[in-house]
Amino acid sequence: MDANNSMYVFCESKQKSFDEACCSFANSENMEQIARELGMKAGMLRNKLNPEQPHVLKPVELIAVSKVSGNYTLVNCLLLGLDMVTAPVESVEEAESIVERLLKHSANAGELSTWALQHGNGSRLSRTHKQSLIQKAQAGIGNLVLLINDVENRTTGGLQPLMQFGTDFIASGAPIPGLT
Repeated sequence: MDANNSMYVFCESKQKSFDEACCSFANSENMEQIARELGMKAGMLRNKLNPEQPHVLKPVELIAVSKVSGNYTLVNCLLLGLDMVTAPVESVEEAESIVERLLKHSANAGELSTWALQHGNGSRLSRTHKQSLIQKAQAGIGNLVLLINDVENRTTGGLQPLMQFGTDFIASGAPIPGLT
């Protein structure tokens, strides 16, 4: 009996979190533009994101909405129920250098620190502030995962990592003996 009750409490808690994420998403994103790109009416998309409406966002629609908007709050909210976090995988065209990743990490940490200074003493967080904090933290996690992946890819295996570091070294303006 306790297992059934605890699962009910778990499901109710996760549904409430997802409903809050949907409301926050709808308030922070351009529903007209997203719906247009999905070939859906904006009112229908709003209804699917409104927990008080009978329309429900299907998993494929959830993925499409996240991809089109670039906002992964809804997916992150669901996976957090499984004690998991997400990190976006970038395409080759979007690849950044290690220095850019480290600077982006510092910027994310600074934004989180600023947020903590502004809202840390409050006893409760509004739905919008909560989702904003989660989004900043998820961006930081994603950047760190990509940084780790980049470092691993550059430092494992034969000659290619050596060539990459050599190219980065020369491109950064390092003097080469005999050529300077």
